[in-house]
Amino acid sequence: MEDLNFLENASASYSDLEENGPPIMPLPFDRPHVGRAIRVDAPVFNPRTHECLKVTNIIYEHHMDGRPPERAYWVGRKLKKCIFGVVKECTILKFRNDPEMPWEVTEHKAAGKIMSWQKIKDLQHIEDPRKEVAAMQFISRAGTHPHVMGALDVLQDEEYLLLFMPFCTSGDLFGFVQQAGRFPEDMARYWFTQILDGLEHLQRMGVCHRDMSLENILVDEYTRSIVIDLGMCLRVPYDDGGGEIGDVSSGGLRRLIKPLIPCGKPNYISPEILASEGPFDGFAIDLWSTGIILFIMLVGLPPWEFARAEDPRYKMVIKGQLARMLKSWGRPVSALAADLLQKMLMEDPRQRLSLTEMKDHPWVIGEAPDTDPQMLYQGMGNDTDQGWRT
Repeated sequence: MEDLNFLENASASYSDLEENGPPIMPLPFDRPHVGRAIRVDAPVFNPRTHECLKVTNIIYEHHMDGRPPERAYWVGRKLKKCIFGVVKECTILKFRNDPEMPWEVTEHKAAGKIMSWQKIKDLQHIEDPRKEVAAMQFISRAGTHPHVMGALDVLQDEEYLLLFMPFCTSGDLFGFVQQAGRFPEDMARYWFTQILDGLEHLQRMGVCHRDMSLENILVDEYTRSIVIDLGMCLRVPYDDGGGEIGDVSSGGLRRLIKPLIPCGKPNYISPEILASEGPFDGFAIDLWSTGIILFIMLVGLPPWEFARAEDPRYKMVIKGQLARMLKSWGRPVSALAADLLQKMLMEDPRQRLSLTEMKDHPWVIGEAPDTDPQMLYQGMGNDTDQGWRT
């Protein structure tokens, strides 16, 4: 039943949703589960060297029922700043049940997002990271997914909200495109199919991302892409078949959503979100943004700054002249790639491809690259401008 419900929704058109009922507001996410954080300095055993080190800044969850912690995080170097604090590289430690040497180093890493409660309070009218935490926990209810970022632990103390996530080793996909200039089509297809797998998981969980972009796709070990940054996510409303509204588990068709304040990165925002004058389909706006991602991977540049009629590039695309525009830029793509892009970037969401149609497109089901993606990436030159990152 779940697969039939997913297939119905993954293939539904905007017109289907219009006939299903009037637009409504998105559903709220459940309150996040947040554990109590304990921060200690303690001896740590290294099984490789058989040494014991006195380590500072170890964080773990305190269980009220007296259970020992499952793991701890040895907080290390800063990776980057974030709006509410900082992201740091952490080493995951294993509990040893040894009072003299309670922790043991593992080979696993985590990214720890350390957010100040004061900053959260000051900026919650703009963005609230607790919503991102709630969304991450919601989409992980059925287990973690290889192409969508989930949470390992969410903890708090008096000063900080602490979000621990799997560590990705290779930066974001935007950096790959910057260095490469643009991808050959088999390379773009390799990453694009993984992105679609991540989107499929979000759709299965009834979630609209709203901020899909190359910057929000991390890469691990040069081979696996992971959709991140769920702070703008919406929980899509669905019919339950009996006149009531529920979430994706209700078993019915999803509903259109009432207009909301536009959000996302300018290059990637769909025209209906930018206009914010009528209802929108949460799935369709993510698929538009994914079309922009594919465009940039194949072309090396975004198609426009904003999807507005006054932009001559936007006018060409919505009139069906995408292939002609790319040829005039000196950056042509194959006929199949141009066809897919054209059908993804339809101004009217009623004419835009659904996820099912996208995954069945001949360009998408083409052959994956034979070469190791890392070798393909390292072998590509840089032949485009790089001053367009937003």
